[in-house]
Amino acid sequence: MALELGRPTGFITFDQLNDLLPSNNVTPEDIEAVMRALSDEGINIVESDPS
Repeated sequence: MALELGRPTGFITFDQLNDLLPSNNVTPEDIEAVMRALSDEGINIVESDPS
């Protein structure tokens, strides 16, 4: 889902990412895997939507 959100714009916001990842079930390894996948696709994580 994070990749689908970020592909059209090349970025995803921290808020969008936090909404996608349920905080009670996410391990540090899960977060690392998502961040690696985003990076591999050239998708940046940004503070806010720059547009």
